[in-house]
Amino acid sequence: MYVLLLLFAITLFIMGIWTSIQWVLIAAIIISGALLGNNNTLITTAVMNSPATNDSTTSAAYNFTRFIGSAIAPLLAASLGQYIGSEIPYLAGGLFVTAALIFLFLNRKTIIYIDN
Repeated sequence: MYVLLLLFAITLFIMGIWTSIQWVLIAAIIISGALLGNNNTLITTAVMNSPATNDSTTSAAYNFTRFIGSAIAPLLAASLGQYIGSEIPYLAGGLFVTAALIFLFLNRKTIIYIDN
């Protein structure tokens, strides 16, 4: 999960740096799709294997978090891209993914048993 998140953050930063080069964006979008697909499976498995609460509560909380992010992201990205610069949504996304990676690493003692 750490490796995929790191690669995804790097991909977002590449997209933000080379926004004006079309083939870079196309390649990065394809790569990010593969990374997100694999990471989604890993995170879903980790969350659902967490013994903290029952499955229905865990699933509801996880899906709420995912869907609220999916609702906010397009509006935020469009606003940032329109009013500040077209590279900003990618750079902001890279920063958010990096922050998530740091958060996961700092809390690794809490989630390490999920791999068992």
